[in-house]
Amino acid sequence: MELSDLDRLVEKYARQGYQQIRVKAGDLEIEVTKPSGNEAARPVATADQVSATDENTETITSPMVGVVHLAQGLEAGQTVTKGQELGQIESMKLFNPLTSPMDGTLATVLVADNATVEYEQPLFEMRRDR
Repeated sequence: MELSDLDRLVEKYARQGYQQIRVKAGDLEIEVTKPSGNEAARPVATADQVSATDENTETITSPMVGVVHLAQGLEAGQTVTKGQELGQIESMKLFNPLTSPMDGTLATVLVADNATVEYEQPLFEMRRDR
């Protein structure tokens, strides 16, 4: 199955209002779940890609497409240290760590646990310690 075929399939089911789709083709199995509107967004951060939103706040974005798994107990307002694991992104059955790029406070978690994320999608906002 080509990626463009999968994109068309997901778009078709999304237009029809489906919240979840699972596709299996040979050894490949993909599940896509759309978060419901009543799920609370949680702040998420990645260390690989960071962009400044103001002088003290950084937005951490996803380094890849996949499913984000937030670290247990992770919540906004929490103090984190550089290199601390904030979660993982599962992509092609591999788990890639999401680590804090700096010391600071996790201001906002922008994704829910187990949500599907896109490349460069904002995951977390962090405030630098002064």
